[in-house]
Amino acid sequence: MIKKQIINHILSNGGKLTEEETWLSLAESYGIEAPNKERAEKDKGYRVKATARIAQRYWESYVKQTEKLKVNKQIFVDGKLKFETFKKGPDKPQLPENPEDFEIEKYTTNPYGGAWMKLRKKEKFHSEEHLENLKEILLKDLKPHKYTPPIKTNEKAHFVYGSDKHIGALTKLDSIYKNKYDKDVMRQRIVIATIKNIEESVALHGKFESLYIMDFGDALDGFNAKTTGGLRGTSSHTLPQQLNNREQHDFYVELHKELFDTIVVNEYAKNIYFIATSNSNHGGDFEYGAMRHLQTYLEVKYPFIKTYVSYQPYNHFIYGKHAIIFGHGKDDEDMKNGLPLVINDKVSNVLSDYIRVNKLEEYNISVVSGDLHQSAETYAKNFRYKKVLAQYGSSKWMHTNFGSGQPGLSSEVYVKNSKKIYKEEDFFEIQDESNTGITF
Repeated sequence: MIKKQIINHILSNGGKLTEEETWLSLAESYGIEAPNKERAEKDKGYRVKATARIAQRYWESYVKQTEKLKVNKQIFVDGKLKFETFKKGPDKPQLPENPEDFEIEKYTTNPYGGAWMKLRKKEKFHSEEHLENLKEILLKDLKPHKYTPPIKTNEKAHFVYGSDKHIGALTKLDSIYKNKYDKDVMRQRIVIATIKNIEESVALHGKFESLYIMDFGDALDGFNAKTTGGLRGTSSHTLPQQLNNREQHDFYVELHKELFDTIVVNEYAKNIYFIATSNSNHGGDFEYGAMRHLQTYLEVKYPFIKTYVSYQPYNHFIYGKHAIIFGHGKDDEDMKNGLPLVINDKVSNVLSDYIRVNKLEEYNISVVSGDLHQSAETYAKNFRYKKVLAQYGSSKWMHTNFGSGQPGLSSEVYVKNSKKIYKEEDFFEIQDESNTGITF
């Protein structure tokens, strides 16, 4: 009761002592005594200090409470505070040790106290300095290969449209259709089928001026069995997988090292390129790391191979009279719906803007993407629109919603100084594809 009286007294004076008051005089006016009465009788200094300090602490504890808590209700009688209640206000969220590496995704407060802050780590790609240091380390144990390109080549480029490899994916055994996809099958579809595709094209057209090995994303099935939407919390879907995160990354690098080692030995083309997009709705940042790992290997061992790993939803490059615009077809963050199988007016307008801004109108334009695990080709007014096959094929979810989803590899040959394009679709066989039927 004395504590409340002292607090009310100071509040009535605007939250401070009057000019005539001291903490000691205030304490004595309200009958406060030193805790140790025996000592107080013998030691005047102790009595004065202890008595004044009690009154001062009453006020300081009140001030701390008002700073930490929010006043909920106050009752005054004759202008003096008689009763008040407090409730807890929002806590100041605790930031991580390196707050500059994070951004606030969501901030929530509770009217009854407490606050929650959801942080998202900012995109932080490897710096050029880091990659150069990595090359130096690798060069200690890896001797760059000296390439002897073929002397006579055609004026054509062979494009291998690797897409939707979904390394690590598992088609559930209770799916409508079968799609065996273990490590042996992955190697068959990603390495062996690609080499066969190139060799058949070389047999038909001759050694190429340029060979483009492209990766249209969804190369890895997903980090922690989640799509990028699942990692953001916008999807609750869990992906059935047979390889964990580390195994997906390592097997991607292993398969593609084998692929490029074989390509270089066979000297299919004068110029060799590796161009990939990692902005996909399954792989995202996860496959970006694997692709950059492969890129560093190629730059160190095969410095003559030109490489580029893109992180934009769309990007482009030029070959002769052709402009190739490429992307996965559905990005890792912004696109609610991916690019459709067949071109429509909305997508045509979006892509026409891209063509205009990048001044590509003078070229024979092809827009190529994956994502839908189907091949199709349609045309807008000023460009060709192509969707490519998936090397994985389809999952149980896709089987149920869209059908069997034949796996395969799309490829094309561009004639450099002509509008002519040769097109090929290699479909992969699935052994005993049917997984239904009742026998009595």
